[in-house]
Amino acid sequence: IFIYIKIRYLSSTLLFVTIMSLINSFKVFREIYLLTDDYPYPTVYMMQHFMNNTFGNLDYQRLSAAAIMMSIVMVIIIGILFLAENHFGRDVEG
Repeated sequence: IFIYIKIRYLSSTLLFVTIMSLINSFKVFREIYLLTDDYPYPTVYMMQHFMNNTFGNLDYQRLSAAAIMMSIVMVIIIGILFLAENHFGRDVEG
């Protein structure tokens, strides 16, 4: 009953919150950078560190490849979220 009634009406809200959380997860870079500087431990080394270090080393080919890959991954994740939202919330407005 929960899936068929409440998820249908909450699907657009869940989509918005998930996309905003995904975008805000990239803000973690600042705190880790302040705590550990350029090259942190491998367990907290993130894509933003890689991009920042390749920019500092003037390696623009690797930087642009990393940016394109990160953009493709974000588009795929958001596309999957839109498909899930269309599946669960299809009869809300119609």
